[in-house]
Amino acid sequence: EDALREYRRASEYDPTNRQIAGKVLEMERRLRDLAEAARPTTTIQQLRQAARQSPEPLLNPASREPIDVVFNNASLRDILNSLGMSAGINVTFERDYADRSYTIQLRGVTFEQALNQILAANQLFYKVINERTIMVIPDNAQKRALYEEQVIRTFFISHADATEVAQILNGVIRIPALAVAPQIVANKTNNTITVRASANIVQIIERVVEQNDNPKAEIVIDVQILEVNRSRAKQFGIDLSGFAINGAFSPETDPRGTGDNAGTLTAQPFNLNTVSRGISTADFYLSVPSAVVRFLETDSETRLIAKPQLRGAEGQQITLNLGDQIPVPATVFTPVAQGGANFNPLTSFNYKDVGVNVQMTPRVTIEGDIIMDMTVENSTRGQDVNIAGQNLPSFGSRRVQTRLRLRDGESNLLAGLLREEERRSMRGIPGLLKIPVLRSILAANDNEIRQTDIIMLLTPRIVRTQELTASDVSPIFIGSQQSLGLGGPPPLIAAPVPVEPPEPAVPAAPPPAPAPAAGQPVAPGGAGGVPIVPPGSGQIPGTTTVPAAPAQPQALAPTGAAGGQILLSPPGPEFRVGAGPYTVPVSISGASQVSSVTLTITFNPAALRVRAVQEGSFMRTGGVVATFTQQVDAATGRVDVVIVRTGDPTGVAGTGLLGAIVFDAVGGGPANLSVTGSAAGPRGTPVGLQFGGVQAVTVR
Repeated sequence: EDALREYRRASEYDPTNRQIAGKVLEMERRLRDLAEAARPTTTIQQLRQAARQSPEPLLNPASREPIDVVFNNASLRDILNSLGMSAGINVTFERDYADRSYTIQLRGVTFEQALNQILAANQLFYKVINERTIMVIPDNAQKRALYEEQVIRTFFISHADATEVAQILNGVIRIPALAVAPQIVANKTNNTITVRASANIVQIIERVVEQNDNPKAEIVIDVQILEVNRSRAKQFGIDLSGFAINGAFSPETDPRGTGDNAGTLTAQPFNLNTVSRGISTADFYLSVPSAVVRFLETDSETRLIAKPQLRGAEGQQITLNLGDQIPVPATVFTPVAQGGANFNPLTSFNYKDVGVNVQMTPRVTIEGDIIMDMTVENSTRGQDVNIAGQNLPSFGSRRVQTRLRLRDGESNLLAGLLREEERRSMRGIPGLLKIPVLRSILAANDNEIRQTDIIMLLTPRIVRTQELTASDVSPIFIGSQQSLGLGGPPPLIAAPVPVEPPEPAVPAAPPPAPAPAAGQPVAPGGAGGVPIVPPGSGQIPGTTTVPAAPAQPQALAPTGAAGGQILLSPPGPEFRVGAGPYTVPVSISGASQVSSVTLTITFNPAALRVRAVQEGSFMRTGGVVATFTQQVDAATGRVDVVIVRTGDPTGVAGTGLLGAIVFDAVGGGPANLSVTGSAAGPRGTPVGLQFGGVQAVTVR
């Protein structure tokens, strides 16, 4: 916060320095992410976490060691019974099960892997009866409808629209091959979705709902509007009251009239005998127009300055009106009686906004840019128009409709809505208007200039993001159409309960990392096995996942103060420009009671560029919700990662993947990679860590 305060002060002294402005935005974003990560777990999150920890009955095999399965043309029933005996699991068979011969050879696999592979190859599936018993059943629609347990669950939607999410689920989950089609019903009143389906389908629906129920980003738009109106008018020269000479012949009376008509020549009737006595010049009257000398000049200027600050969510329209509302009559004629010829007029009034009207609909992209669909209108009231004896107002309008794409904190100047009216008129005696000098003196000159200009400065700022996590952008592996489930076959084997290891003596050198925990990803070059995708997490490029036996607590030999060792594992000592991308996993081994990890990875920014920072699954072991926050400083070559397990009283132990960094090679030279950081336990106690040192990488 102190650094942000200093950057803001420096920005006030030098507002044109873009580097300082960028640092201000970066510090604001970092503080915002830290504040979001430090938010306490809400009640609904705690309830969801508790629901995840109480699933359906899980198998608890007596042995989790890797086994070798070698059978040549043996009975499938005998193979499954032998496999169950090795793990302490009772295997029963459904009445319609038909035995057959089968040949298989598997080495170094777990009981779950071997069981799933054998059953899938023979179109069978199993149902967990209790923690020590399973039933093997033929895999067809009738049997799945008969034996698969149905689940009814209600999902509470916080941010999205329940109807829209239900439409997405109906389009994605409804598969013709399913034995029992899931039923999905949306409740618009409570904004919830109630689902009836099998347990595997409900797990998939939960992941789809989580990916679509993200909070909308919110932005603040600083708007600065300057409207300038200027009017200049000049009136000069001789203005005649009329450009005509009236003549009248009236030998008997004065034709000029009296009262208001005095001076107006009106021919009067006369007797012809008067003409016989003679006509003189006194009988003729002429009316000459009067002359007025004008010398008037006016100059008026009006400024309208507004500086509102608008806040809204993406996808919602933000409206700003600066001006007046003018009533506009609207008349509707209705018949007095049905079928009659007489109509009764009914007049109502609609109000039209006159002034500066702005409508904006913002949208925040995943990359942090802001897209705004906006309409800017400057309307004015014109002269009244007489229609059918009724004066109605007229309006002038200047309207701009556009789409802008701006970065967080980037300003955009909208100008050019200039309107200039110039009117010149001259009135005078024909002939004199052609003479350059005399027409300015002996003619009436009216000059008028009106100018209107609007300048608008828009600066959008993101105050809340969509709060996306790695699971939101990871694919969901749901198996085949015949057998749906997260990560392929349903994960029906419970994870072993972690036992707190004893305090060992500090060894002279770090021992080899223990075997990875079941379902945990390891860096390339780890233990062999059949790669599968861990349930509930996406595959990180450049890594494999090996469901091997869990690490025994007695075999853990943590380095340092029982915290573990963190390693960077580049795919090779050389990167090449134009090739790649190159994924560098960040793994931990020998961890014990770790609840939070803070890492700093440094690299050469001239040789490498970070494309993405991805989350691993180690800190989410046991279904615990973890917050993953990452910050990339491309200028200095630094990646900061903070992972915190929320609501976790015991911490996590074992070996696994913390995350992965995807690099692009952009320049030749050395690009050594190093990692430092710290870890803490459930109560905030420091946990010692050892790091693998600098990884030498050369970019060519």
